[in-house]
Amino acid sequence: MTVNSPYMSRFFLILCAILLAACQQEKSLENFSISAYKGQWLVINYWAEWCAPCIKEIPELNELDERYSEKLTVLAVNFDGVKGEQLQRLGNKMGIKFKQLADDPADELRLARPMSLPTTYLFNPEGELAFKLLGPQTVDSLIKKMQLSGQ
Repeated sequence: MTVNSPYMSRFFLILCAILLAACQQEKSLENFSISAYKGQWLVINYWAEWCAPCIKEIPELNELDERYSEKLTVLAVNFDGVKGEQLQRLGNKMGIKFKQLADDPADELRLARPMSLPTTYLFNPEGELAFKLLGPQTVDSLIKKMQLSGQ
């Protein structure tokens, strides 16, 4: 088999495709530090696969993250403690397009774990807890709380 054979060409193309796919940037699991988000609003949302209101809320949070990305960051926290690749796959299955936290930040933020889902915490640009919201949220309800509607 020579270097110019059709098999080598196909092999090379497949190898390149695999390498490119592996290098693609995906919304990866994030490690958390609140100081990294100073200067913008931080939306931390607790969700679970079995929570119907959480599933309903995901498209709203995706839209919020996309429309207001210069003013805020949306972060997902899996309530059930799913981790690693399994969490990434589950987030993809659920349609989560915003960042997922690798670990629950409740201890670092000195927050009690939520007792009901979905629960959303809003931190102001100074890094202070501004709101704890229970139940599903919409883009409109969140921008009103953060007073971003005219911006």
